[in-house]
Amino acid sequence: MPEESINIYMSLVDKVSGPLSGIGTKTKAFSKELQELEQKTAAYDKTQTKLSQNATTLKQRLEEANLKVKDAQKAYKQLKDEASKKALDSAIAEQVEYKRQLTETESAMKSNYKALGSLMDQQRKARNQSGGMLGIGGDSLVGSLKKAGLSKLLGEAFSQAAGAGIESALGQPTAAAVSSILSGISSGIAMGAMTGTPHGAAVGALVGGISGAISGGTEIFKARDDAFKSYYGELYSSAGERHAAELESGSGIASGRETDLISFSTLFGSRETAKTYLSELVNMANTTPFLYDDLTAMSKTLATFGYDAKSILPVLSTIGDAGAALGMSTSDMTTVAQALGRMKSSDKATLEYLNILNDRGIGAVGMLAEAKGKSQGEIYDMISKGQIAGTEAVEIILSALTDGFSGAMEEQSKTFAGRSSTLEGWEQEMANAQGEAYNTLRSEGKQRQIDYYAGIADEMSGLNAMIGAGEAAQENLKEQYQREAMEAVLKGTEIRLYEGEQAETLRKLRQEYMVIQADYADLQDGAKKTGKIDESELIALGERSDALKSKLEALAEGAFDASGEMQEVRDVELELISAIRENTLALGEAAYLGDYEKQQELSVGTGGAYIDSLDLQEQAAGIRQSVDHFTGPGYNGPFDVDPANWSPHAWGLGYVPYDNFPALLHQGERVLTASQARAADQGAGPRVQVTVTGNSFYGSDKDLEDRVARRVASEVVRAVELGV
Repeated sequence: MPEESINIYMSLVDKVSGPLSGIGTKTKAFSKELQELEQKTAAYDKTQTKLSQNATTLKQRLEEANLKVKDAQKAYKQLKDEASKKALDSAIAEQVEYKRQLTETESAMKSNYKALGSLMDQQRKARNQSGGMLGIGGDSLVGSLKKAGLSKLLGEAFSQAAGAGIESALGQPTAAAVSSILSGISSGIAMGAMTGTPHGAAVGALVGGISGAISGGTEIFKARDDAFKSYYGELYSSAGERHAAELESGSGIASGRETDLISFSTLFGSRETAKTYLSELVNMANTTPFLYDDLTAMSKTLATFGYDAKSILPVLSTIGDAGAALGMSTSDMTTVAQALGRMKSSDKATLEYLNILNDRGIGAVGMLAEAKGKSQGEIYDMISKGQIAGTEAVEIILSALTDGFSGAMEEQSKTFAGRSSTLEGWEQEMANAQGEAYNTLRSEGKQRQIDYYAGIADEMSGLNAMIGAGEAAQENLKEQYQREAMEAVLKGTEIRLYEGEQAETLRKLRQEYMVIQADYADLQDGAKKTGKIDESELIALGERSDALKSKLEALAEGAFDASGEMQEVRDVELELISAIRENTLALGEAAYLGDYEKQQELSVGTGGAYIDSLDLQEQAAGIRQSVDHFTGPGYNGPFDVDPANWSPHAWGLGYVPYDNFPALLHQGERVLTASQARAADQGAGPRVQVTVTGNSFYGSDKDLEDRVARRVASEVVRAVELGV
């Protein structure tokens, strides 16, 4: 019991004992029935107190479980692995269990309250029959407190019922706030009615409503604060995920371009030429609807068929204009480039190559006819006779494409699709810058790792070989234990690995097996004679055989685990755990509290954000102005502007010198109001007035005095503590 409660209690005992001593000699003994009722009531009261405490504890644990489920859901959403899934399932199971326990406890509280009310009714009847005792308006102080509790319970039930409809109409957390206000009003009415005054219920409703509004506002604040923490937590997570994705993408792009440099260096016969060409290709990708990879694919095709670095880009530009005008896909344009390249490299203009162009909207035959002043029929005849060279045909077609579609690619680049492609090209370029820097430095690190492995290859191979051989030997030994157990029981072979009780168990199992064999032989003989096998006996034999096999396997596994070899393995594992633990401790908290500190930081809400946003120097200046106002220049008191001079008042402060005095307080301390401080200085105790009336009490004078005084004081202190 807190110190102030003890003071109230002792004061009440003193105040109640006086009036009781004057009337103790006039009391008469209550009936045995009333004594038993009071004992039962006390037991139910004790149970109710314990249930209430359990409910409070369970609510706290449920809140913790709710937070744990939220954290586990976030972790599973990010990781999507089996470990986080198990953690989420475990958190949900814990949450469900606490909900179940809380529901059962609240149900038990309601049942206990109902029984308590019945007992109190019986007590009132018994007291009325005996002339009444210790009352306020005919009811005992204890009874009044209990009535208030029952009324409060009824009010809470009403507010919960109303809350369900409010939640459906308003949603959370607004519904929780309104429900809290209703609950406060109903509880306040119940407590106010206990006073018996006309205005008691109204005052109680007002105080209860204010209390409910505060509680409801707190719930809304918590919900908003949780939303704030969730939002900036997601931003933090997204930033990390985005960085990882950008680095992975950039590294892949840079790696691909490094490979392209090697490829084009081979095609052009010069690394510098390849560098210059690829740089120009990047510029083209950033100003056209084409992506870098599309251009390199077509470039390799043209280079393979004899185009050099200087001639590829104009051809690409021409093909790109034609493709943009005719709505070709990148694949179609690559195919056109292949057809032109084959005609150029083979120096033959065949229908096979020309039809590839015709199929994609390029009237190649018509272009040749116009250039040569021939009809298309004559061109077909010339093509069949091989009279048109491939290089000539390519020049004519490219010239015609340039004249007919020049500028189409630039026009398409201004469309939504074109700008989307250009934007993607720029994003790849930005990612490549990150990836290129990463790959360059990481490549050096990989080379050092390669050199490291090369330097210890023999030693590391030998170490890993021993590890692998040890694992294999362990598995072989386990199988050997299984084999020897089976052979010893089924064949009666010599027992070597097993000793003592294990060997004796194998011999017993051998005898059990022989009995099963004999029973099975008898069953077969009976079947031969009768022509029908006893299925029930056969089922029993099957179960006995299966049990025997399970015993053998379990014995073998247990013997293997208990072997000296496995004991050595466990000793090594325990030593490893101990060594890792000691090493971790030696590393310091920074090694193992990183994730913890990060999670703690992510648990800070809007209050922490507000503190972070404040300028501490400005705060200090404000404190300086406040201090100077009351003490004048040069003040160097208990809370000076300089943090080095701040005094935490660890042993208290005798007197607050002025309003708005700043101080550092400690958990568990209490700050008194001015009136409370004056009362304490004057030695005044709690102002509690108790009036005892009645003319029928039981027990001796001294016994009655002490017992009733303690009971009244206990109930008042409890009511004060609970705020009832």
